[in-house]
Order: sequence, then structure tokens, then C-alpha cells
Amino acid sequence: MDWDGTTSLTRGGWADIMAVLYAEHLPPVADETDAARRKFARDELMTLNGKPSIHQMVHLADLVRQRGGSAETAEKYHDEFQRRLGDAVRVRLERVRCEPPGTDSLLVRGIRELFETLRERGIALTLATGSVLHEVRHETELLDVARYFDAMHGPRSLDDRDFSKRKIIAGLLRERGVYGPTLLAFGDGPVEIRETKAVGGIAIAVASDEDNHGSGRMDEAKREMLLAAGADGVIADFHRARQIIAALIAP
Repeated sequence: MDWDGTTSLTRGGWADIMAVLYAEHLPPVADETDAARRKFARDELMTLNGKPSIHQMVHLADLVRQRGGSAETAEKYHDEFQRRLGDAVRVRLERVRCEPPGTDSLLVRGIRELFETLRERGIALTLATGSVLHEVRHETELLDVARYFDAMHGPRSLDDRDFSKRKIIAGLLRERGVYGPTLLAFGDGPVEIRETKAVGGIAIAVASDEDNHGSGRMDEAKREMLLAAGADGVIADFHRARQIIAALIAP
């Protein structure tokens, strides 16, 4: 199970924040409009969705150089991205602390029913996130979903470049003594979709509408990208979670 955009909306809009940062630093090429540069920026950064964000900052530095610019270090870009994103996250978490229990305003619609359904069936649930693990652990406690996960994996710090979902999947299959086709993964990034399909698992893409909580609408850009990555199916959220699980897992 992925975290941001799949389970939680804590970092909703992160791609917009990063796309603005990309566009600010990418030198324009001949006849390129601002709108075209912003689209190029978003398309490029989304190819790495699912990896720790430092990888996207390395890619930004590479793109700046490819366009003839003088690039800052990936770490400097990363610090600025994290500052902007952190401001948004702090506001959202403070709001949640003031909400009545069960409001779930920062959870993708239907996710708690999905977790309860998996628990009833005795199915182990592993969280694999590209966000810093200690921050996500805190968020899972605040949002009251930590109890559903048998294990959680993520980068140790913002600069951790060793973490990968490929390693997590390989370790999960090895440690549990199971084979790829028994793996069911949900995610909104091409990385987890591709890595799940690489071992023969079932990959369900979550094209969640992060800007409008509970809308039930798909983000069409996400949908197209995730299908291109090899997703077996796409859902907008986990509304009717029991029917989703019934369709995917034998009784």
C-alpha cells in the first residue's frame, strides 16, 4: 500500500508545488510557452512518482543542464521543495487535530473500510512510502490507521537515496515465503505499479482527486500515466471497498 495520494491526502498537491519549482528553474527552450514548460515539468517529475523526492531533484538538476542552464545542487532544490510542502502539511495536520474523531478529512475516501475488510480476511498489509518514514509513522498515528499495518517501510531521511520499492517488494516476498502473483498493490505512482507487475503481481492504480476530497472523480492525468505503467485497473478511491476486494481476492 502506498501512502501519499493512495491512503493519505496529507501531501495533496505536492506535484503542483514541485511543478512550480521545476518551471521556475528550467531554462526555456526555443518557442516554448510558459504553459508548455509547466506541462513538461509535471510530466517529467511524475515519471519518478513513488521514489523519494530527492530523486526528482536530481532529475531537475539534470534537466537544467540539458537545457543549457547552470544547475543548483539537488540538495538545494530539495530543501526549497520540502520547505514549501512542509508549510502546507503543517496547516493540514493542525486542522486534523481540531476535528472530531472519524472525520477522516485527510484520508482517501473509503480507505478505512478497505483496511477493515482486509483485516477481516486475515490479509497482511504493508505500507511502502517514498516519504520519510518517521514522518509517515506520526501521520498514521494521528489519522488512526497505524493499527492496520503489519509493517511500514520508507526512506530514513530526506536524503536517503537507497530506499526503493523494488527492494521492499523483493524483501516482502522473500520474508513471507510467497511468490509474486499473490501480491496485490495499490498505488498512485508509476514506480509501485511497474515494480508490482515486474514480479507478476496485481497492481491497482488509485487516480485520486487530491484537490477535492471525496469527489469520486478520477484525475485523468494520473489515470493515463498509471495505465501506461501497466496497471491492471484504475479506481478513483475506495468507495465500495468491500466490492473491490471481493472482485480481486477469492473468498
